[in-house]
Amino acid sequence: MTNQIRKERQANFELLRILAMFMVVALHYMLKGGIAIPMSKDGSAMNLLAWLLEAFCIVAVNVYVLISGYFLVEANWSLKKLVKLVLQILFYALLVPIVCLVMGVGDVSSWSIYQWVSAILPLQMEHYWFAAAYVLLYIGMPLFAAGVKALSKKQLETLICLYLVFYSFWKSLSPILLATDHYGYDFGWFLCLFLVAAYIRLYGISWLNTKNKALICYILSVVGVFAISALAGFICRKTGKLEYFMDMPYCYNHILTLLGAIGLFVTFTYIKLPAGKLSRLVCKIAPYTFGVYLLHENIAIKLIWPTWFGVERVAGSLWFVPHMLVTVVIVFAVGILVDVVRNWLFQLLKL
Repeated sequence: MTNQIRKERQANFELLRILAMFMVVALHYMLKGGIAIPMSKDGSAMNLLAWLLEAFCIVAVNVYVLISGYFLVEANWSLKKLVKLVLQILFYALLVPIVCLVMGVGDVSSWSIYQWVSAILPLQMEHYWFAAAYVLLYIGMPLFAAGVKALSKKQLETLICLYLVFYSFWKSLSPILLATDHYGYDFGWFLCLFLVAAYIRLYGISWLNTKNKALICYILSVVGVFAISALAGFICRKTGKLEYFMDMPYCYNHILTLLGAIGLFVTFTYIKLPAGKLSRLVCKIAPYTFGVYLLHENIAIKLIWPTWFGVERVAGSLWFVPHMLVTVVIVFAVGILVDVVRNWLFQLLKL
């Protein structure tokens, strides 16, 4: 990476952080809204289009972790930041169900003890699986960052390869679910992503030395995800076999999903965001994107918010595309505004 790219990274990567969260909301719109139906059951053009868009968005979680890892490897670890992060998670985990209970939204009034414990202990119960994995990653960050810097380039490459073989390579080839495969929904995969991000920060990737190469890597990877899944879906519809292999490319730890995330991430290291109002706005909005995730993925509403927007009415038609864009923008905007208020309250309480 050149010095110029590193100077530009803040606004560029904050823009990428925003884009990644848009993608996350879009993924949930299509899956939880019933837009993307398993290709083993539906091979229609609209369903294939939904899964193609899903493929372009599936890199979002990996990208979000790569951004964090890229900066955390050089950042100072802070217990205060960890506490604020946990308090932010608890704010949403507890407050959203209480608000829903008071307003009679959803089925919170009939929750079991298990569901309420999930709200009280959101990390231990994986109320938010992403947050739980990320907090564990941040807790160990001083050790991980120091370890990375103590390794030679060759040693770090070897370590990354070993992790990828365990978490990604074999699962990407296996036609059955491996016992150790958690689809990338775990701390181990986040650690692997951190190592990749640290390597990019320290050494760059020689074969992605231009913006065009990085962008092509992203596009080819996600098209590969879609193509493998579509082919397996076709075979599954005809024979009833390969159903797992059809879903497998859409896992965070699939090798193509990882390559797509790396391609998009590196693309943004070469994008120059000029200083000015847009850059300042991006940098102001981006810190609140985590709140978007914590709000719309709260267990009290994550399965019902698509119905509020009538997603089922556009399923199976091309109208789902503009409807999705409008819905994602609204969900994102509401999430940002709520987290702005949350941040204001925290400042008021000196948290």
